[in-house]
Amino acid sequence: MEPTQALLLANIKRIRKEKGLTQKDVAEGCGMLVPTYSRLERGGSNPSLASMVRIAKALAVDVVELFQSSEIKDRSVAEKLVLVNDLSEYNRNVVTILLDSMIEKDRVEKLQQIKMKSRLVELEKIRKK
Repeated sequence: MEPTQALLLANIKRIRKEKGLTQKDVAEGCGMLVPTYSRLERGGSNPSLASMVRIAKALAVDVVELFQSSEIKDRSVAEKLVLVNDLSEYNRNVVTILLDSMIEKDRVEKLQQIKMKSRLVELEKIRKK
C-alpha cells in the first residue's frame, strides 16, 4: 500500500473513532454498504474521489483533512484551538491563561520595539544637530 493511501485510510479510521462513530454510521452516512466501507477502511479497496467526498461529508470534515498528518505539530493553530474545546475545564483554563500571557507578552514586546524605534529616531535627530 502506498504511503498516501495508508495515511488516507488511517485518517478515516482515526477521525471516525474520534467522533465516536461506528463503521455502520459512516457507511450509512455516505451511502455505502457496511461490508464495502469496512473493506475500504481496511485497505481492501481504493476509494474513488466521489467516495472520499462522501466519506468526508459523513465524518463532517473537509476532504483535505483526510490527507493531513494526524500529528498535533502539523495542525494549524485554528485546528489546535478546536481540540482545546475537548479538554477538561481545568486544562482549558490553563490553556486560556497561557494564551493570554503569550498575547500580552507579544503586545508588550511590540510596544517596547515602537518605543525603542522612537528613541533611536530622537537620538538621530539630536546627532544631526
